[in-house]
Amino acid sequence: MSHALGDQAATSIKGDVVFVGNSATLDEVRELALALGHGRADTLEGTVDCAVVDEDALDGICTPADAALLAQVRALGITVLTVHQARDRFRPVTEPLSLA
Repeated sequence: MSHALGDQAATSIKGDVVFVGNSATLDEVRELALALGHGRADTLEGTVDCAVVDEDALDGICTPADAALLAQVRALGITVLTVHQARDRFRPVTEPLSLA
């Protein structure tokens, strides 16, 4: 199943991120985000810039708590990224090589 999120995912990501799901891939993305200095939000009480949601949670295969969190994220209009989109977003920027 495709979960392409289009232009919604094209916004700049800075600040706190909420993670929804329980997959190894989500853990990998969480580590990338934290290593780049993004904060981790466990609730939506503060300012959250985006949510990263694993494939199972997007397909409804998750705990009731994760389902409720995803519904709240969507209701608040918070940008939702798949783990694959987030992996691209949180990839460290490397300096271009100089051939001079």
